[in-house]
Amino acid sequence: MFVVQVTPLIRGTKLESLSYFSSVEYPIGSFVEVPIRGKTQNAIVTEIRPVSTTKTALKAATFSLRKLPQQPDPAVLPETIRSTATELTKLYPTTVGALLFQLLPTDIRNGSRLYPPSDTYLHQEETTPQVLTARIDERYVAYQSFIRTTFAHKGSIMIVVPTAVDVEHTVKELQKGIEDRLVIFSPNQTKKQRDGAYRKLSDTTAAKLIITTPSHAYLERGDLMTIVIEQSSSSHYVMRQRPYLDHRTALITYAKVSGRSILLGDTVPRTEDEVKRRQEQYLTYGEDAKRIAFTAPLSIITQKDKPKPEQPFKLFSNELVTSVERALEARGHVFFYAARRGLAPVVACIDCGHIFRCPDSNTPYSLIRTQQNGEEERWFISSTSGKRVRAADVCPQCGSWRLRERGIGIQSVYDEWQKIMPDSNVTLLDNITAPTAKQATKLVEEFFAKKSGVLIGTQVALPFLSRGVDVSAIISLDAARTIPTWRADEYLFRLLLRLRECSAKEVLVQSRSETDNLLIHATRGAVERFYDEEIALREMLQYPPFYTFVLLTWQGNKKTVLDIEKNVSRALSDYNPQFYYNPNNQPDKVERHGLIRIKETNQEFITKLRGLPPYIKIQINPDRIV
Repeated sequence: MFVVQVTPLIRGTKLESLSYFSSVEYPIGSFVEVPIRGKTQNAIVTEIRPVSTTKTALKAATFSLRKLPQQPDPAVLPETIRSTATELTKLYPTTVGALLFQLLPTDIRNGSRLYPPSDTYLHQEETTPQVLTARIDERYVAYQSFIRTTFAHKGSIMIVVPTAVDVEHTVKELQKGIEDRLVIFSPNQTKKQRDGAYRKLSDTTAAKLIITTPSHAYLERGDLMTIVIEQSSSSHYVMRQRPYLDHRTALITYAKVSGRSILLGDTVPRTEDEVKRRQEQYLTYGEDAKRIAFTAPLSIITQKDKPKPEQPFKLFSNELVTSVERALEARGHVFFYAARRGLAPVVACIDCGHIFRCPDSNTPYSLIRTQQNGEEERWFISSTSGKRVRAADVCPQCGSWRLRERGIGIQSVYDEWQKIMPDSNVTLLDNITAPTAKQATKLVEEFFAKKSGVLIGTQVALPFLSRGVDVSAIISLDAARTIPTWRADEYLFRLLLRLRECSAKEVLVQSRSETDNLLIHATRGAVERFYDEEIALREMLQYPPFYTFVLLTWQGNKKTVLDIEKNVSRALSDYNPQFYYNPNNQPDKVERHGLIRIKETNQEFITKLRGLPPYIKIQINPDRIV
């Protein structure tokens, strides 16, 4: 008989390990099904010992062990994946099981598919991450060189991209001549396509190029030598559920424990990666990128018109209208970037100042227009909670009917452009018109199939611009800058250069503010100068990477959140947490934050975080701290 210790594969679990009796000696890393609280859950064997060596402990125990049902031929998780999860527990205040839950593909962790068998082989490659700063077309040339070199050494290479759209683009750019060696994993695949991808992955007769999103990036293959993280600055690499794992960190850890090389590629990598590159913690792939040259120039249009009671601000300047007309006459495609969805991001009462908010998330409602049976309907929608209610006609506080829309939404941009050029083909792309990736792809295909037209989109549209447009424009730079994140300048700079690299003729930016250094650097492609200023500012403000942000969040009524705060303050008194309310709080539902800035995390600190109750959300370096 044996005592088997397992780690449950349960999302966000606090269960570190469980023990069972077993008559079978399962290998370490075996996938098994175990009974937990009346349910059968998947788990991984982490330790197994003969009963004879644990008699004393078993006799002293105040509980009895349950018998583990016999498991026929269990699949075994490679040691490299288990070691990766173990190393990540030093960075994230969670359990190995919760991390493995995020690392493993859905069809493997739920038991519908066995983990593909693979030889575990520790490579001897240089594991220090390399940073590639270049335009997307130049990066793909570098990746083609990487692929040839790796294939020449009889090794496989994995390219990880943030979204399914990026999978399609990467396949198109890199598949020529190696179609038979291509393994593709994408969220958009059918079951038949997924089955084919697993079969190809298990075929070791030839080296493979594996293109995947993070969901299948931890499928072990013995000859895998190199990992590439394309668009390494994308926020899609950060999970939105506990433990809020950053897959870039996980992949770098995975490469280190398995002895593989890893490359981070982007036009504007994260400032954290640039700091490590300058400090020689990371290596530079190719030459240092001081400036990046683009085909499309960037022009700043400063709008100085004043609003009047009978006429609001002009949304489109004469310069922008002229450029777009010229592009459409030449049968070109144009892209308008709008920072907010709907008609307006905020609706307020002029008389009492009341702002319409979602009662669940406390965030302002967006005003959205929809069409139902040919009739226009208006709704309040919260992007945070998803709550949807009919738009009010009067203020609930004072009864006034004088409600005003604040800010510029994508539907307002659409309406205004239709007034200027009613005969132009216009496509609207946001989470309302395309709630799924399949619908978004269909809209984009229809747009590019037209001889000419205008695509108006939010952040959702950016991954589709790899096909290229003639003219791009940011309708309101001021709206694009009002992102409540400490990364706002980095995001804006990356957006500007992204539009420049996917536009053939020009990029126009409308602003009502004076041109600052960030815009000057973007017009010149001066990435080094941007980083110089961004790094100096972050160091002065004690922002990452010079300090680590740990954001704690909890909710309740006012008394409850203050009681929780006292407990958190006592538990983490050595780390001086700063406590503050969410600015969007309502009297009946209060959200409280505790922010810790720490020079370097250590195991004592991580252990204390792990000891906090599960109703406290813990995020490491989140993009938003307010």
